[in-house]
Amino acid sequence: MTTEEKITKGYIEFELLNGRAPHSVFELTKKIKIEESVFYQSFGNLEQVQQLIPLNLLKKTLSIMDEDPQYRSFSAREKLLALYFTLFEQFQTQRSYLLLKYNDLRKAPQTMKDWKLFFEEMETRVDNILSDGKISDEIKDRPIIGNHFAKGFKLVFTYLFRVWMNDDSVEFANTDAAIEKTVNLSVDMFGTSPIDSMLDFGKFALKTKIF
Repeated sequence: MTTEEKITKGYIEFELLNGRAPHSVFELTKKIKIEESVFYQSFGNLEQVQQLIPLNLLKKTLSIMDEDPQYRSFSAREKLLALYFTLFEQFQTQRSYLLLKYNDLRKAPQTMKDWKLFFEEMETRVDNILSDGKISDEIKDRPIIGNHFAKGFKLVFTYLFRVWMNDDSVEFANTDAAIEKTVNLSVDMFGTSPIDSMLDFGKFALKTKIF
């Protein structure tokens, strides 16, 4: 285990066991039994540790996808579905931490900074997938609005994240259904026939209340 991994793991465990973030670098390093100077060899502050946790889950997701020999042959729709399905599988490995840290909507403005690096990496991957979709004509290159399509997937993720945090179905079946319907709607909106997907998503959203 690298020092960075030890610090990240120790930070997660600290929050889960204490129900709060460490008040200082000193408090965290004392708990995980390393010198403060060692902490600063990997991080500048505790906020950087918080940002690394969701980013690492996304990087693991992308690594799994890129190592799949069939991934390159996927359509844009299939790549987006694989992205979200794999990502939420990775989230399950840290579900207790994510629920503790981000389930309170009242704290969302303060905690959004934790996801800055995550969203930057996510937007880059989604933009690459959409570019491939435009080349294959699966995604229509619509003026003005098309330039902001990748940014719209921040809203897609936020919706799916709320579904997942409130999902008590067996094997997260509701989350899987939400991913399928949301991605299909998103792709169809820039394809040729969004109406059926819009109606399907609307009926699902009414059944799955997340707020």
